[in-house]
Amino acid sequence: MLNTLIPSVILLGLVFVPLGIAIAAMLWQRRWEQRSDRRSPISERLLHQAGAQARQKMDALGDDMMERLAQLMLIGPLAMLVILLPRVRWDRLQLGWLNWLVIAGATAWVAWLVRSFTQLRRRRRQWREGMLAEIAAAQELDRLQAEGCFVLHDVPAGDFNIDHVVVAPHAVFAIETKSRRKPGKGKASANVGYDGTCLQFPGWKETRPIEQARAIADWLAKYLRDKTGEPVVVHPVVCLPGWFVSLVKGSAGAAVRVINPKMKSLFLDAGAAPLLTPAQRNRIVHALSERYPELTE
Repeated sequence: MLNTLIPSVILLGLVFVPLGIAIAAMLWQRRWEQRSDRRSPISERLLHQAGAQARQKMDALGDDMMERLAQLMLIGPLAMLVILLPRVRWDRLQLGWLNWLVIAGATAWVAWLVRSFTQLRRRRRQWREGMLAEIAAAQELDRLQAEGCFVLHDVPAGDFNIDHVVVAPHAVFAIETKSRRKPGKGKASANVGYDGTCLQFPGWKETRPIEQARAIADWLAKYLRDKTGEPVVVHPVVCLPGWFVSLVKGSAGAAVRVINPKMKSLFLDAGAAPLLTPAQRNRIVHALSERYPELTE
């Protein structure tokens, strides 16, 4: 009896256990995320961008297509199981070394897929939070257009994108937007200090965003110089939606500015800087527009 039961349990387990493990892993990860003490700092309502409803419908249709494709791939194997399993002589079924090798390989494959699934789900959440941060920043920056600024978003730049570019009457700004979860609740948990070289979040420090903003601005300055035939100064900016930025000792005169997107005076206060001529601004905007790909469909 035992020799008959073991093979049947193993075969049925190969059919149903992988799906159960995947569902359990997803539920565990979701529960862990809900119990985490880190929260998004963005609390205001986000207005829809152009085509938002159409994009949501398109994404939903894409998910439905993938679901149908998965069902198509499962129909054949499930039909074969329904047909063949009743015909199996369980009392004569013996598992040889090749069968155990297949079972071991399937088990390892399931473990790898479950691990990959949880990693992809975490990366999807991070990309979603980054997208919401860019939308929040774009909503605030778009208001600068009423003040005579040109504002472009998600500008392709080789193997990376520039989150936002503001062509103000007196200067060009390359803006790197970052999404960081705040620890705990309340306004005090969303305070970040900036000393000119380092971002001082509650409980940790970062310099990478500052370095990225500087590198992006350098790339954009070189690109605009080559395209327009004249030098263009590009100011690097790090944007932190939902965070309250405190400028501490050492931040005065820093090459990289750190702002909340609601701090729009940076783009409007020309100070002693000369204004760009209308022709130069048009050349800059045209050069930036050329970075976007043409629609082929």
